[in-house]
Amino acid sequence: MGKENLNKKILDFIKETGMFFYATTEEGMPRVRPLGYIEEIKDELIIAISNTKDMAKQTLAKPDFEICASTPEKWLRIKGRAYPVSDKEILSKVLECPIFKGRLTEETVGAFYLELEKVEYFTLFGEYSCLK
Repeated sequence: MGKENLNKKILDFIKETGMFFYATTEEGMPRVRPLGYIEEIKDELIIAISNTKDMAKQTLAKPDFEICASTPEKWLRIKGRAYPVSDKEILSKVLECPIFKGRLTEETVGAFYLELEKVEYFTLFGEYSCLK
């Protein structure tokens, strides 16, 4: 599956679920929290939060992550690495999002592009697809 189609499939699924869970590690322990912002900008999947949050600091220290999103009958699991965004055009686009507008600035936004290693789709009925 091409990158464009994979990104669309991921975004469509997360739009259906309304949110996803993002897992990092800190001192060898998992840290998981719900997020709602993920967007494709310049053919890259981008997540963002305040760079003052522990999640941003954990991602900078150890870029390995997992994302999980689910409905009552199916779920998506993504494994990869997240890298900080420095492209001003991407940061401007992130800051246009209503969630961040007026709350974050170019200096306080922690935006990361996702390098996907594995994308898996499961159902409660035993169906499994490795999309990447």
